[in-house]
Amino acid sequence: MARPKRRRKPAEPSGARRTRTLEGRVRIELDLPHERLLPSPVPVLRKIISLLSEQEVEEEGSLLARAAELLHGLGELGYRRVDHWEVEPGGWLPLPEAAHAGRFEPVEHLRRALQSPAWGYLAQARGFSVRLSSDDGRRADARVLRLHREREHSVVLDLWGRPSGAEIRRTAEALRSRFVPLRVRIHA
Repeated sequence: MARPKRRRKPAEPSGARRTRTLEGRVRIELDLPHERLLPSPVPVLRKIISLLSEQEVEEEGSLLARAAELLHGLGELGYRRVDHWEVEPGGWLPLPEAAHAGRFEPVEHLRRALQSPAWGYLAQARGFSVRLSSDDGRRADARVLRLHREREHSVVLDLWGRPSGAEIRRTAEALRSRFVPLRVRIHA
């Protein structure tokens, strides 16, 4: 009598399995009130864009003020070290001031710089991105947009590792209190 064949599970790419067990990501997206929809100056493009529901959205308020608020909120949650930051367009920028032991955390240096008139030229950028870390090894990537497509989100925060449900709720509430968004979405 012939043995029945055993069915095998389809093989997973080895990288996918490793990534899932080592590190996860929770994304928190905020949609903020927008100032206006910017129509395209070319009529044919305007029609195509409206058909695809892809219009550029300009957010109310200054990009730098929002970035400073984001940094302040994340600093209160323990994300005090700035690993990388950039503006779009423009790219990566060095920290505005070297960290001094016992004074302010690097996130505070960046927050103060964004509020100073010397960095005002960055207010015209479309977006601000920052990678932060905490003393206990947590990592967060955040992005604030001033000018973006309708289907993108105004503020996106990625928490890396395995954040607890309480930490996710605390982070979402901290962002909600700083920005007063139209919508908040959490993707675990």
